[in-house]
Amino acid sequence: MTKDIRLSIFWNMQPQPTTVMVIEKHPLMRAAIVNAIADEPDLTIGAIAANGFETMQIVENLQPRIILFAIGNPGVDDLDMMRELHKRVPTAVVLALISDEVDGQSQSALEYGADMVLAKTASRAELLHTLRLMKVNMEGSEENSSHVHRRGSG
Repeated sequence: MTKDIRLSIFWNMQPQPTTVMVIEKHPLMRAAIVNAIADEPDLTIGAIAANGFETMQIVENLQPRIILFAIGNPGVDDLDMMRELHKRVPTAVVLALISDEVDGQSQSALEYGADMVLAKTASRAELLHTLRLMKVNMEGSEENSSHVHRRGSG
């Protein structure tokens, strides 16, 4: 077997990176989230959106595996959009990034369709760990994390 053929077989055996869609209203936060994920070989940014209109235009075509949804302020708009995302892309899992300062936001996000919730105060390592945990959970495995709230875990 020649070296070129062996490399081709090896390359085709590598798992495809998991596509992540980032939804964040604030440009600086969007850039920070994208930069936190960008160099990870098992994760790829499939799309970035700043608002609901952009999100709905992109999501059906992209069919992301993970939707990272930064909830801005308390209110029904973000939560309703999260519910709509689950209808349009039922195979995707949703990670809601929330502010620690807003009481009840975690529970509301889970009730409206987030699969996991992570505080915006989390570190880059915690974000990446949570995204990978979601990826593993999509593949059928279970693992525990104390940094994350999950739907159905209270």
